[in-house]
Amino acid sequence: MTYHLRVLPVLGVLVVALLFGCSSESAQVVANNPTDDDSSLQVEIPQDAQGVDDTGTGGALIPIDSDNVAMAGYDAQTRIMTVMFHQGRIYEYYDIPPTLWEAFVAAQPDPWSLVGYPQLVQGGYAYQEITP
Repeated sequence: MTYHLRVLPVLGVLVVALLFGCSSESAQVVANNPTDDDSSLQVEIPQDAQGVDDTGTGGALIPIDSDNVAMAGYDAQTRIMTVMFHQGRIYEYYDIPPTLWEAFVAAQPDPWSLVGYPQLVQGGYAYQEITP
């Protein structure tokens, strides 16, 4: 699959890498004739990078706008959601569907009271405290 970008070549590679979750080494850049007035650039995305579920944060914690949740993260491959509360406790929740993560993030500034507690805890998902 080839995408045309009308941006600077370096910026184009970075944008594609961010959008498609691939590193700049895995995206092949095909520049048009440098004498063309058209400054477009073609970037070929490898087949194995297409259709990748980019839901979540890859497990990295991101800031959450909430009175009780400081940060949270979600790894779509393992289906593990991690929640760090302002008091410092960190919990992992297991086998979480991507739609639950999306609802949690969308519920800011009240993700815990609207989604976390009623759906994670009362919903019966397995969890454990992993606070160091």
